[in-house]
Amino acid sequence: MIHLVAKYLNGELTTDQKKSILLSANENETLRNDLIEFNHLMAHLSLLPANGDSVKAQKGLTDFLNIVDNKKDSK
Repeated sequence: MIHLVAKYLNGELTTDQKKSILLSANENETLRNDLIEFNHLMAHLSLLPANGDSVKAQKGLTDFLNIVDNKKDSK
């Protein structure tokens, strides 16, 4: 699910996929809170100066989100 959240925040989902994840978030408090938290994170990251390597930055964010997802799965 974390991959869908990342794609949602990056604007990479189709309209149907967006509707689906938002409906799921409406029914699942954990998912809803994750979407809010990651949205805030993305907003904060957008305030940082860019180093010109958006691919590396995106990979770093994806890796971070995977770590967060793995920690949640292990609980």
